[in-house]
Amino acid sequence: MPASQPFAQIGAELRSRAEWRHGYGTLADETSKPALFISQRSRLNAEYQEKKFRVKLSLQDVRVWGDEEQLRDLSSTALHEAWGEFNFSGHLSLRTGRQELVYDDHRLLGNVDWVQQARSHDAALLKFDKNGWKAHLGGAYNNQEESFFKTGYTLNNYRVLSWFWLNHTFKDKLKFSFTGITDGFQANDTTGNILYRGTLGPHLELETGSMKLKGTFYYQFGKNASRAEISAFMAALNLSYKVNNLTFGAGVDYLSGTDALDTGNKKYNTFNTLYATNHLFYGLMDYFLNIPAHTRGGGLTDIYGQTRYKFSDKTSLAVDLHYFLLSNNVINPAEPAASIDKKLGTEVDAVLDYKLLPQVNLKTGFSVMMPASSMEVLKGGDKDAFQGWGWVMITFKPEFFTPKTPEPGK
Repeated sequence: MPASQPFAQIGAELRSRAEWRHGYGTLADETSKPALFISQRSRLNAEYQEKKFRVKLSLQDVRVWGDEEQLRDLSSTALHEAWGEFNFSGHLSLRTGRQELVYDDHRLLGNVDWVQQARSHDAALLKFDKNGWKAHLGGAYNNQEESFFKTGYTLNNYRVLSWFWLNHTFKDKLKFSFTGITDGFQANDTTGNILYRGTLGPHLELETGSMKLKGTFYYQFGKNASRAEISAFMAALNLSYKVNNLTFGAGVDYLSGTDALDTGNKKYNTFNTLYATNHLFYGLMDYFLNIPAHTRGGGLTDIYGQTRYKFSDKTSLAVDLHYFLLSNNVINPAEPAASIDKKLGTEVDAVLDYKLLPQVNLKTGFSVMMPASSMEVLKGGDKDAFQGWGWVMITFKPEFFTPKTPEPGK
């Protein structure tokens, strides 16, 4: 909704994270030595809003401590967000520019905030909001540079993106969303043809007292960059129950894969999670950020349990257990006529969250991966070596200037 009175807001985010890695993202072997480094994200955020329009700028510098020599001037500041939004009325607005796209629980479109640089898109977005119904219609068209004539697009990115999102909450208990996304990529064998992929489906959340149920289903179709016909899907179900300060949860995610042993199948059945925040779902050690590539097309099944305990308003502990399997057959390199075992391994993630001050947060975590033999086929390394990852992160979010009566955000 537009602001009734003009207001401006200026703030910052300074986030430093120390990490110890020995098996993060890929398997270590007995000769691997742990990595230890510190990365930092520094942001300056400014926002202005009045009745008819709103503008946001977010400047960002991302670095690893020591990644440049002293007394050298290396440019590293970039625009994370830079958009303007015009309000046609109290219900309809248009936002254009670089912006984060976050919908529902981040399964298809998310900002990947864990990664220091995070994700944003250059896009235009038409938004409608009335009587509890929200509808978004957006699009993007990418080029590498200005040109006099049509040129190819060689970056590892979509050429075209369009999406719609419909959302409504029924009686404050049932949240319903329906999302449709089309992204287009330049074909591998041309400089001009664009191959389109479509993904659509519903997301539901039902909350009754202490119980919360989430369900998601998306179907994917179209062509991939190799011109193969896509027919893939994902389904996810999560149930959580809260007892005082303790919350238990369990669920399963199924992302379809292509059967590598079925030589007669000409379709591509591996689901791609598009522009999601996979760090939230498939283990914090990030073994499956790119489901097609990181499973060799076999897809992924994730069966998991969750525990959250809130010690106080400032302190909480989360422990998750994941059991990973391939959803379909992946060829065994040692025996091409056979597939590897679908069991991939078990991951345990623990995160302690402590709010030092309202604008200062401290988090620390430790994760362990216990891989099966098939993980060696996907990732290399040695399943018998210790696979662990630990980190500590401190975040400062000061507000340098805040209006006396802040208007609501997004």
